Amino acid sequence: MPPRKPSIQSLASSVLVVSALLSVGCTSLDHWKNNGYKVGPNYRSPSAQVAAAYSQQGSPFIRNDQVLDPQWWTVFNDPVLNKLVDGVYRQNLTLKQAGWRIEEARALLAVQTTTLLPQQNLATGAYSRNQNNALGVSVSSDRWSFGFNSGWELDFWGKFRRGVDASQAQLDASVKDYDFALVTLVSDAASLYIQIRSLEERIVLAQKNIESFEGSLKVAKTRVELEVDSPLDVAQAESNLYLTQALIPRLEFAQQQSIKALAVLMAIPPSEIEALDNSGVGLPEIPVDVVVGIPAELLTRRPDIRSAERNLKAAFEQIGITEADLYPSLSISGNLGYASGEFRDLFSTSSFNGGVGPSFSWNVLNFGRIRQQVRATEARVNQLKLDFENRVLVAQQEVETSMIEFIKAKEEYEFNLLNEEVTREATRIGLEQYKAGDVDFGRVFVVQSNLVQAQDALVANRAAIALALINTYRSLGGGWEFRCQSSQPTFEIVESVEPVETVIESAPPIPSRPPPINAASLGIAN
Repeated sequence: MPPRKPSIQSLASSVLVVSALLSVGCTSLDHWKNNGYKVGPNYRSPSAQVAAAYSQQGSPFIRNDQVLDPQWWTVFNDPVLNKLVDGVYRQNLTLKQAGWRIEEARALLAVQTTTLLPQQNLATGAYSRNQNNALGVSVSSDRWSFGFNSGWELDFWGKFRRGVDASQAQLDASVKDYDFALVTLVSDAASLYIQIRSLEERIVLAQKNIESFEGSLKVAKTRVELEVDSPLDVAQAESNLYLTQALIPRLEFAQQQSIKALAVLMAIPPSEIEALDNSGVGLPEIPVDVVVGIPAELLTRRPDIRSAERNLKAAFEQIGITEADLYPSLSISGNLGYASGEFRDLFSTSSFNGGVGPSFSWNVLNFGRIRQQVRATEARVNQLKLDFENRVLVAQQEVETSMIEFIKAKEEYEFNLLNEEVTREATRIGLEQYKAGDVDFGRVFVVQSNLVQAQDALVANRAAIALALINTYRSLGGGWEFRCQSSQPTFEIVESVEPVETVIESAPPIPSRPPPINAASLGIAN
């Protein structure tokens, strides 16, 4: 006997029952309708404390009248550095790992989107043989069946739509995590390059000082042999020479550390990179100022802030998803198929059967547990909101600190430059007077020692200025836009939801791995 179709009266009664249940639940019918037919609150972008201007904005070394250059490392005008950044961007393994997390998030979004369609679609088939020995008579029968079952839980309360929104926010967050990894990668590569070049320059400088000290030692030995000076002068000259010679191994070790770290960023075995070519390149040109913009731009430029906001959005949607469990789930299920005792009759018209009808289920005895789950979700959202606000404050602190570091390093450089100039002149005068016999070698020993320290400090100071500049651009969130100009696409990222203040732009492709850039092409010797 075919299933009896539900009458109009029974369907109307069901609608009235559902409406009554909704009116006594956690939300009203009007709120449900005005909320896009979804239970739970709708997401609103969070607010955060942002200063109107940076505290160091009045400094002549700080500029906010220009837009931050997406490829900020080009301010050093160093083609080797530019090529290095391009190389680590294409080859770094950590960045590629972040790219695959985007692929994972995209796939999960696609899975979540399918919940808006019938969730159960099964093709079934079976065969059974029954044997009955009642009253001593053996009777057997066969049964063949084939059919298709479908079940569709209606998104009556917006649970599945909120799930899609949450997955989309998680995809956006994974893109921002990729961008933040790119910001960190670029700044790390630039910092290592500056360290390598500064150490190279300090080693060359130490080698020149060694040649100078060897000349002073030769003069001292000659004067002792002529019994003009004391053997103490030779000992002092040797002390200067040995101290400077001892400086080189320490500088070379620090340089090797940076080179090996750079190899890892380039996804090259560290043993394949031994040293930079002794090309005498030294430190690149250092700009006189840094472009910082205004603090409010951090909300849309720093990827870690954008990621925190997207994670907050994803968690927020879970409130409505959890709250939907307080209400009955409404489903429509149906089946179509064939059943017959003989296989040859399986697909005949008389073997056809099917049915369709609505159903509902309701966790009426678990209201207390569900409400506590809602409270737990709300607590999680509040945690992420505070994390977002804190990230904004920390970002401003990082920018302020790096700007001050840049300014003070510039100021320090002026004094170190003056000190190096007067110490170099004092050394020249001291050597001339020593050769003329006007002063003993003790005076020369002191001024030569001071010159070594002054020259080394000057190079280290220049490197500190460059590193402070890099830290400033890192804290500003600069560099991730570099992927917008890539010609090596692999991941096609499309962001379509709003960030803190404005709509997120369509993100360009993320790079694949082209033929690797080798060490030699970057001026690195194997």
